[in-house]
Amino acid sequence: GICLGMQAAVIEYCRSVLGRSRANSSEFVGGLEPDVEDAVIFMPEGDRERMGGTMRLGARETILKEGSVAHRVYGTDKVMERHRHR
Repeated sequence: GICLGMQAAVIEYCRSVLGRSRANSSEFVGGLEPDVEDAVIFMPEGDRERMGGTMRLGARETILKEGSVAHRVYGTDKVMERHRHR
């Protein structure tokens, strides 16, 4: 998944700015309500047994939710983005 610092920043933004007081990361807490509490999701190709120090390189298809800021900015339903993180 994304680094701990970014997860904490996204969660804090959701709680403080968006008013989602129960926002959290699915890497920390299970059973979060989809699109309400799951501010950060566990990437499906991830491995919960081998976390940390596993770099993923290359493009990843991201499906943008209709009506979201990202959908409005990109003007499409799907984008391919390259993210490099450990």
